[in-house]
Amino acid sequence: MNLSDKIKRILTDKAISPSIFADEIGVQRSSMSHILAGRNKPSLEMVQKIVKRFPELGLEWILDENDLPESATTPTPTAARKIVAPNANKNVVQSRPATVITPEKKVAKIVVFYTDGTFKEFNEA
Repeated sequence: MNLSDKIKRILTDKAISPSIFADEIGVQRSSMSHILAGRNKPSLEMVQKIVKRFPELGLEWILDENDLPESATTPTPTAARKIVAPNANKNVVQSRPATVITPEKKVAKIVVFYTDGTFKEFNEA
C-alpha cells in the first residue's frame, strides 16, 4: 500500500472529505487533490503533518507497508499512541510517545551579493 492509498484509507476510515483532511493537517486542498489523483506523491512534511494531527496512526504505519492499526480508527486523546507489536499476539499493545524524525539539513551553497553588483559563490567541498 503506497502513501496515496494510505491517505485514501484514512479518508474512508475517518469518513472525511479530502478538503476537510487537507484543512485538518494544514496543507492546500489542491495539493491533496494532486496526491489523490496520483499526479504528485506526499512529501515528508505532509507525512509529518498527518502524524502530528492523527498520532493514533503511527509513523511506522505511514512509512511502512503495514496495514492500519486497529486502534487508529478512533482518535486517541493522549500524546502517547498505541502500536501493535509486529509478529506478536494482537492483544499485546505497546505505548510510546509519538516522535517525528527529521533529516539533518546541510548547506549546499552560499551566495554573497556585493553592493557593486558582483557576487561570490561558496559550494560545499
